[in-house]
Amino acid sequence: MTAAETRRRRGRPAGRTAEVAAPHALLRPHHFSFLRALAEGVSLRSAWERYMAFAGGPDDERHFAAQLRRLRRQVAQAARAQGLEDDAATALAEPVAGPAGDAAAAVPPLADWIAQCCAEDGLDPEDRDADAWRQAWQDEFGLDATPAPLPADAAGAAASPRAARLAALNRLAAALSTPPALDDALAQWFTPALAAALRGAGLLSLRDLVDFANLHGARWFRLVPGLGAVRARRLLDWLRPAAAGLGHPLQDTALRPARQLALARELALAQVQDRRFGIVPLERLAVPPDLDGRNGTFRLATPNVLGAHTDLQAIEAWLRRYAMSPRTHASYAREAERFYLWCLCARRKPLSSVDEEDLHAYRRFIASPPGDWLQPRAEARASEHWRPFRGPLSALSQRHALTVIASMLGALLKAGYLGANAAAGVTPHLKLPRPGIDVRRSFDEAQWRWLMRCWDDEYRSAGAPGGLADAGPDAQPARARSLRRLRLVLELGATTGLRLIELCTARLSGLRREVFEGEALWMLEVLGKGHRRRSVPIYDDVKALIDRHQADMAAAGIGHEPGAPLRTLLTPAGAGAVDAQVPGGAIDGEGDARPLIGALRPAVPRWRLDALGVPVLEPARQADRWGALEPSALYQSLKRLLKRAAERAHEAGPALDAAAFRSASTHWLRHFFANNAAADGVLPVALMGAMGHADLKTTSLYTRPEQQLMVRELAKVRRRGTS
Repeated sequence: MTAAETRRRRGRPAGRTAEVAAPHALLRPHHFSFLRALAEGVSLRSAWERYMAFAGGPDDERHFAAQLRRLRRQVAQAARAQGLEDDAATALAEPVAGPAGDAAAAVPPLADWIAQCCAEDGLDPEDRDADAWRQAWQDEFGLDATPAPLPADAAGAAASPRAARLAALNRLAAALSTPPALDDALAQWFTPALAAALRGAGLLSLRDLVDFANLHGARWFRLVPGLGAVRARRLLDWLRPAAAGLGHPLQDTALRPARQLALARELALAQVQDRRFGIVPLERLAVPPDLDGRNGTFRLATPNVLGAHTDLQAIEAWLRRYAMSPRTHASYAREAERFYLWCLCARRKPLSSVDEEDLHAYRRFIASPPGDWLQPRAEARASEHWRPFRGPLSALSQRHALTVIASMLGALLKAGYLGANAAAGVTPHLKLPRPGIDVRRSFDEAQWRWLMRCWDDEYRSAGAPGGLADAGPDAQPARARSLRRLRLVLELGATTGLRLIELCTARLSGLRREVFEGEALWMLEVLGKGHRRRSVPIYDDVKALIDRHQADMAAAGIGHEPGAPLRTLLTPAGAGAVDAQVPGGAIDGEGDARPLIGALRPAVPRWRLDALGVPVLEPARQADRWGALEPSALYQSLKRLLKRAAERAHEAGPALDAAAFRSASTHWLRHFFANNAAADGVLPVALMGAMGHADLKTTSLYTRPEQQLMVRELAKVRRRGTS
């Protein structure tokens, strides 16, 4: 389908005018009371004000008449659907015209005439007594005070049509204005097409529909084939009051998107003093004086270099040391927060009173945290549903948590805040696995060729038939640009071994042409783990991919946005718009501060609540001042290609293991580069520099000298006979 074919059609969405409710679903007893009043001779204005005025609208008889015509059509349509055409014909029949009827129709009721006179002449009804008003009314319309009674046959003829209309209206009211019940079938209240769509999702009754919407939230309609957002909203507009009246209401999560609810909670929390004691984030934690650590068992009375007076202040001061390492700061803050909340809420003791037994108890706790400490899905920190754990921690995560705690307590000891480190004697004896690098999590030659073939097939379906070499127009421009960026990521990972965060923070300022031994080549300077700078070579074909990607970014409208933050590996935790240094010495405002790998579509506007609590769309803003890509976005784009490679792995010759592609990630590209370099005889010291390792022992994992020596020597062992 071409871009012109996918362009949105002009006009309102189809669901905006499509019928949702069955004809009788909108009829209520007050509608029939309104029609009865008119049948009994009450004026249109009086009947409206008595039975329909609560619906609002202009105070104009033309509006009343229009609504009356609409109501009559609804009743007639509902009656046809229920097989009550005869009753509808009788109930909705116009009064018989005639001299007497015309005269009666021209005379308004006494109360209406008095109100009109008062409005026109500025009078008050109390200015005249009742007899005077009646006499004036009779004089106005030439009425006799004591009109002669009609003959019996004439009176019966006049009463018979009115009685018939009232009786028919009563029968229609009983049949069409019955309130809904939870066990009613959906087909009883919704149009056949809508009921069929809901039935396709397994929904049969109103109770099923309410429970389904409450369970799946505001986007429940996505699970119902053929139902869009507009019709779903109109359906809930009808269902909400009915469900509330039946004592089985729709929840807020079904009526409003989770983002809007989160915004509302954030606004509510911002308007009140929300610091309290409990399982809440540290920025909202109010610590009781007896637990704040001033009188802790191991607390030193002497001054400390942190300037901290309480345990919470000491934790915050320790975390500030890692502000320039955002990833480390986030990891350490998470573990410190968990442990401190456990000390206060579960152990009921300050951090400065923790002993070795507490550390053993905490290890058992994180291996199986109770349900009230778990958060089943992602929640904002301002949410009342936020909890510190997502589930039990693995053995490796337990070791990491206790190592971070030991580091924190050791730092507080050295700073003069604590007199002892309770973790010093615990962490050396942990019977937990040590983290390591599994260099086998890498692609082999066959897997790499298959991954490239899958990319070629995807690109051929979205871009120019000739592949990357063809500069012609793309059939699907957005998809083709995304695939070209993905090819650049694959080639950079396989030829440089850059980490994911390094790919996302590299800037064009780090790319320069240099000459080595008389040969010119491109070198890319990156800032890596441990704030170590290094340079890696860039092949000419990879440089061509970089240039093509930069052109794609320009075509997508990604440019310089001064109000956005400048994200780098050294951007402080929680920083907004900062003038951070980028690799190569460039700073904000210079053209070469553009990212090596960037976004390919403008930022999406986001909902926020204004000062009155009304949801509004705030203008879109890039995540980075120059359009650098978030690591999670780059990771997910690669995972989508790996998923497609896994789905087609059986087509390879011979068939490949699909599970390997499903478990692969961006770090497999780094292992793929290092394993190939080691296999091709690259010296370990050179490979160490390219990978950005701090220790040659880490690099030796790829060369595996001990394993090679063991295999070579054990090959000398002769096989003994088995017989």
